[in-house]
Amino acid sequence: MSTRDPRPGDWPPAAPRPAHDWRSDTIGMSGLNVLAGIWLIIAPWVLGYSSRDPRWNDVVFGAIVGIIALIRISGAYREEWLSWLNALIAVWIFVAAFTVDHTATASWNDVILGVIVFILALASADATAEMFGRHRSAPPGRRAAPPAGI
Repeated sequence: MSTRDPRPGDWPPAAPRPAHDWRSDTIGMSGLNVLAGIWLIIAPWVLGYSSRDPRWNDVVFGAIVGIIALIRISGAYREEWLSWLNALIAVWIFVAAFTVDHTATASWNDVILGVIVFILALASADATAEMFGRHRSAPPGRRAAPPAGI
């Protein structure tokens, strides 16, 4: 039995960090978009939109954002295009603030939610793209095969 001081090499190695789970990222970002969709649906009444503000716009596009994100977290992990569709809808929500909204309350809500939905949709799409080698950093025309078991 040795009485010397332990050195860093003597300790058992640290447990390896778990691999980054792209499904968790997809579920997390899309789950937040479900909440954003719910907020868009209820915001006209919670924030007290005026009668001139088009409540239907937030309700319809909030429902679409929420449903698409719900589909994504319900198992459509590889369907990256669904997140891109939500990003496109987010652009409309943002633009609606300047084109169809009549009050500052409705406009600010649509600007903020448009940006939030856009960022979350891009992050969700990026998680899937990175996993399947379609990430921006991949060389053009090269797609990495997904790891075994996925």
